[in-house]
Amino acid sequence: MKALYTILLLLTVATSAEAQHNLGISTSNWTSLNSLYLNPANIADTREERVVNLLSFSGGVDNNVGPLNVAEGLVVAVGNGKANNMFNYSNNSKVSMLAPYVNITGPGVMQRIDSVSSFAITTRLRGMNQFSNFDQTLFHSFNDPNFRPSEDILATPTNFVYTVHLWAEIGFSYARVLFDNGQHKLKAGASVRYLWGIAYVGVNGRSMDVDFKKGDNLFFAGNTDIEYSSNVLNTEVSQGQNISQRFSELMMKGNFGRGVGGDMGLVYEYRSLDSKPKDGYKARFSVALCDLGMVGYSAKANTNEIFSGSGNVTGVGILDNVKNFESIKKYVENRGFTAEIRQKSARVYMPTRVMLGGDYHIQDDYYCNVTLLMNTASRSRLGNSYYNQLTVTPRYETKDVSMGLPLTYSTLSSRFKVGLGILTRGFFIGSDDLLSAFVKSEYGINLYAGLNVPIYR
Repeated sequence: MKALYTILLLLTVATSAEAQHNLGISTSNWTSLNSLYLNPANIADTREERVVNLLSFSGGVDNNVGPLNVAEGLVVAVGNGKANNMFNYSNNSKVSMLAPYVNITGPGVMQRIDSVSSFAITTRLRGMNQFSNFDQTLFHSFNDPNFRPSEDILATPTNFVYTVHLWAEIGFSYARVLFDNGQHKLKAGASVRYLWGIAYVGVNGRSMDVDFKKGDNLFFAGNTDIEYSSNVLNTEVSQGQNISQRFSELMMKGNFGRGVGGDMGLVYEYRSLDSKPKDGYKARFSVALCDLGMVGYSAKANTNEIFSGSGNVTGVGILDNVKNFESIKKYVENRGFTAEIRQKSARVYMPTRVMLGGDYHIQDDYYCNVTLLMNTASRSRLGNSYYNQLTVTPRYETKDVSMGLPLTYSTLSSRFKVGLGILTRGFFIGSDDLLSAFVKSEYGINLYAGLNVPIYR
């Protein structure tokens, strides 16, 4: 698990890169391949004749634990895989976080077929490391080897889930104008993707009673019902410390998952009858259901371990033994628990969500966009999810340059985010959450950058 977690951290910083939304530039009318991930219908009647994507990166960290320690925490986590200094802990009793999430788009193309239809072929590599509904004291005991409670604490966490998942995608998208009478236009689109699961580690904690004693890292856990599963670990071979070697072994071993996913959406545009052709729409509204699907790992490619009973353990002790299933089994059984190893299939679900958008053409080259993200993925099962957020993005856009200022309220951190995105022809760079670079009280950070080759109509 440490190796896979560190791979995602390295990818995040190496790409200098929000997950896939890039709201500072993706709401522009001059970047169809970015707007495709908000709503596949956006590529119908696009202003580009053809777009060839070369490479783009995005990624970052978001949490409700506490302010992000960028200089002393995030950098150290990347260097040695330990995240004990990444956050300044707040009083929030429940921990949820995406730390990190990574999105890399590879070669792809969008082609306008005619005046009403377009298609796109896309490739992506995605990774998400997510904790959902963890008790903070329990999380802290695993995350920081020096942690000692300042008082006696009794916690009863239930339905807490951890999923780190790395997967690749190949997608085909098609969009078409269904109706256009000059004043009203309706567009529809859909994407279908082949999902190739590379690696995952999951913890599904259904129940646990935990008794922490003041000043002691040893805690008592009772009424335990936890399932630990992965296609990375097996019962004999240790992960080791050489990340690149371990990742190569994983690729050669071929315990991959497979699945199908996709998006679907509608876009409505209103245009004043007295407006000039160059003015385009006055208002646009969109709705999309994104990231349907899941990745299935067969019983042959997957191992599960189920823990039950009671015993005394330390967070450091458990992490030191998460090398293979036999190692962790031996550790917990020596401390009173029961552990059972099974070979069975697993499903890891996509971060399904609803995307609602509104775009208003103020005048000339000035617009204002509102985007609402609503999570529909269950957080009580293995898989990843986004958190509800509302973003307002005023922007200036022309064929040569677009600039957007996304202002976001996130329900994960219960805080406001401010970003900036710049698009000039096919090159773009920006962030939807930039304040952590300047303000120590912020809970997340992300960056994105990319390059494609557009050919305009």
